Amino acid sequence: MNKTSSSEIWLIVDSRQFGGIETHVLQLAQGLIAHQQLVKVWLVSRYSSPSPICTKLKTLGINYDYLGGDDAQASHLRALSNLIHLLKQQRPLLVHAHGYRASILSKIAKLLTRSHQISTYHAGENPSGRVKLYDWLDRISAFVSNQSLVVSHAIADKIPTHSHYLNNFIDCQSISFQHGQSIAFVGRLSSEKAPDRFCRLAANFPSLHFDIYGTGPLKQQIDTIAGKNVHGHGHQSEMDTVWPTISVLVICSEFEGLPMVALEAMARGIVVIASRVGELPNLIINGENGWLAHDEATFSEQLQLWKSLSDEGQLAMRVNATNTIHQHYSQQAVIPKLLKIYHAVSTQFDSQIAN
Repeated sequence: MNKTSSSEIWLIVDSRQFGGIETHVLQLAQGLIAHQQLVKVWLVSRYSSPSPICTKLKTLGINYDYLGGDDAQASHLRALSNLIHLLKQQRPLLVHAHGYRASILSKIAKLLTRSHQISTYHAGENPSGRVKLYDWLDRISAFVSNQSLVVSHAIADKIPTHSHYLNNFIDCQSISFQHGQSIAFVGRLSSEKAPDRFCRLAANFPSLHFDIYGTGPLKQQIDTIAGKNVHGHGHQSEMDTVWPTISVLVICSEFEGLPMVALEAMARGIVVIASRVGELPNLIINGENGWLAHDEATFSEQLQLWKSLSDEGQLAMRVNATNTIHQHYSQQAVIPKLLKIYHAVSTQFDSQIAN
């Protein structure tokens, strides 16, 4: 591995599938490069089935590599050992970790190398099993990081030290105003995403077409309860071909931070009907650029209200949604703020970070 410039930012993530964290990392890497910042993405493990993020990084010409080997437990120890060696050898400007595994490993490496390290906390749900332990360890060790970033204020409440809220963001310049006719659920089929609510919503509108894009532990249950007007398409590695078919995105989650799918949909003029969780109430102004629901009955009411709007009324809401993303949730709006945080951390002047 070649020696890198000391001005390079390292983004670290452990990735099997392509979800919200991977989307964020990809958008972040693109945004940093667009702002003339050197960047490299490090994947914690090289899994037997490569993560879809690899193809996307390669297509975009973004430099990436692996810290560990295959998916054996020893891979994480090897990843930590390699990260420590690389930090001592190459001294990047700072390390920015995403997800609990990358965060824990990079914080250990920080303590042993005295490098600059930032963690972004994405998860708003309460995990179970072994992940619950790792998630707790990641949060309780937040004091190790030079800075902790969060994508929602609810997540900040779970971090025992000071954290900095920063909007999620996307590259609006590569997205066109385009939508289709279907009503869609896009995400993991897991309890916190509540895909069963989506199926019950579809049952109230038998004449409309509903699509589910995603897979997960509840797939069998969803296949069982889904009505004839609900069509499952499984995990999608390339959503760019799917978005143009969607008119309305339904986010019926019990927990969220600021979901990337909401930003991607609204940037295209796709209307979002969402639960009042996480930062969604700050993103969506009810009845102006989308709809908010506090229970299952409200989801049906909001969808009915949307259907009752004139073509002009629907177009106005779509335009409002797009404008919201461009003004507050684009790379152009957020990356300069993040670069200021990077500069403050790398020069050890944390007090300069703007609130």
